[in-house]
Amino acid sequence: MALQIISLMLVAWAVVIILMTALWWLGKRAGNYTIVDVGWGLCISTAAIVYNMIGEGFLLRSAQITIMVAFWGWRLSLFILFTRVFSGHEDPRYTAFRENYGNKVDLRFFTNIFQLQGLLAVLLSIPFIFPNLNENPNINHYEVIGIALFILGVLGESLADFQLSEFKKKPENKGQVCETGLWRYSRHPNYFFEWVIWVAFGIFALGSPYGWIGLISPIVMFILLTKVTGVPLNEVGQLKTKGELYRDYSRKTSVFFPWFPKS
Repeated sequence: MALQIISLMLVAWAVVIILMTALWWLGKRAGNYTIVDVGWGLCISTAAIVYNMIGEGFLLRSAQITIMVAFWGWRLSLFILFTRVFSGHEDPRYTAFRENYGNKVDLRFFTNIFQLQGLLAVLLSIPFIFPNLNENPNINHYEVIGIALFILGVLGESLADFQLSEFKKKPENKGQVCETGLWRYSRHPNYFFEWVIWVAFGIFALGSPYGWIGLISPIVMFILLTKVTGVPLNEVGQLKTKGELYRDYSRKTSVFFPWFPKS
């Protein structure tokens, strides 16, 4: 089993290397490396498709997990493409990296940003392997719960994004903090429901032999979202632009898990 898992991941990694190389080339040509963020969802969904094509699992189960991951990945990538890449402005993070990388900027973006992100995506794709190797034709309760949680996560994240977008459209809300809808109960409901989606992937994997290994991914995603990339970076930006308004919002609103605001 271990050799089979490693073999599948190596094939997926090879495909992801090609994909991220193509995106790096496009970013270099455009002078905007924000396109690397498009690769995150594409890499993970591509890995799932590779496992589906090579794995010998029960067709319905393989299709279910692959469709779920592909829908999540492509939705995320298209959202980033239209809201960030097509804006023509490079993400401030990558602009700062340009200054640090000096005359080796393109090479270091290729290795330290694009290919490293691709490798991380393949490592996090491990929950998708086990359903694609499971030949049992009987759908189990773990998979039903996983699908239900996935739908909840997608709907919750979409609603949070929609509520924030509607809030920003109103001129009178410029410079204000969104405290309506889901944002009343969590400062980052979009990240919370993103994590729910990963929990759904992990639970779905539990329905297959050795699927418990797939629980590593939602644990890692929780750490990444709350301690490394998502919440911390967003909090810094919000405090910088909104100051005391956001501090007041922070004092009464849960940072990640939705809960009733403090009075």
